[in-house]
Amino acid sequence: MTPLRQKVIDQMTLKGFSAATQKSYLYQLTEVAKYFHISPDQLSESEVQSYLLYLIRDRHWSWSSCRQALHALNFLYRHVLKKPLGQMTLPHPNKTQKIPDLLYPDEVLNIIRECRHSKAHAAIVIAYATGMRISEVNALKVEDLDGEHNCIKVRQGKGNRDRYVLFPESLKRVLRHYWKEYKPTDVVIYGLDKHRGLHSKYLRLEVKAAAARAGITKTVRFHSLRHAFACHQLLAGMPLPRLQVLLGHSQLQTTFRYLQWVAMMDLRHDVSEDLLRDLRSPS
Repeated sequence: MTPLRQKVIDQMTLKGFSAATQKSYLYQLTEVAKYFHISPDQLSESEVQSYLLYLIRDRHWSWSSCRQALHALNFLYRHVLKKPLGQMTLPHPNKTQKIPDLLYPDEVLNIIRECRHSKAHAAIVIAYATGMRISEVNALKVEDLDGEHNCIKVRQGKGNRDRYVLFPESLKRVLRHYWKEYKPTDVVIYGLDKHRGLHSKYLRLEVKAAAARAGITKTVRFHSLRHAFACHQLLAGMPLPRLQVLLGHSQLQTTFRYLQWVAMMDLRHDVSEDLLRDLRSPS
């Protein structure tokens, strides 16, 4: 490890950056070094600007990815090298919102039924029943499950914020079967090591494979389960502020997009009330 890389890690640690953010920043700085074949601390402002143009024109990176690269470079120069960069120019993002392929309740049920691996099956049900992100599902521990009070504690979710989510009976039934087979003592959905979560790549691949076996032609990702949770809760009558809390959004506007998406869904499609009943918020 180079002294510069260690300094960057030290500063990110001191500022409380999450592991995911640290990984992203280090990746971005490594890519810059590969492009110029020199240490990123030796770049001029004009070279930084030319690198951003390279990302846009040649690598066709999205606006958000280019912005992340710029944030990483700004962090390096401002907080490690103590010589802030000047104003860098980035194109404005396309304001046209793309709506992901939304899953109906029967489609989620078919994905769950087609999942052939017990650990992935439990993880998929957790994500859909609670709206948790894949990183939150992987980090879930036995001590975070509170069946008596029908809630689950999500520790240090996105933005390093704790929150509580639902723990419906439908999920409890699935986890009881899971417990009999795997008997977790620390991490709930663990990999080869009982103290480490199952790799996210495995869960993503299994969701896609289960969707394909179910004959679903939509683009399905693990995050689609979180979208499905939000949309189906709104269809079941959950108030938007309550959904905001469960999803861990700091701004209500972020949650509001689900209300817009639900309005565009084909409501003539059969919605399984039996499925939604167990997933509603406890009264």
